[in-house]
Amino acid sequence: NKNAEVDFARCDPRLCDGGSGLCPATAACPRKLLEQEEPFGVPLLLSARLCTGCGACAGACPACAISIRNG
Repeated sequence: NKNAEVDFARCDPRLCDGGSGLCPATAACPRKLLEQEEPFGVPLLLSARLCTGCGACAGACPACAISIRNG
């Protein structure tokens, strides 16, 4: 089963959209499994089990902080 994994050391929402601090990867997830609790916060994967590993979030992350791994 593939799923997304956030590299918290690389993730910096200020690089994504300095004005709003919103993570584009959270909007890209078709299953809405990435959540950013507040602007400029690091996104969290809500459920690795439900993630299909489609890669939409990884492709949308300008910091390349999200990878798809086999779980």
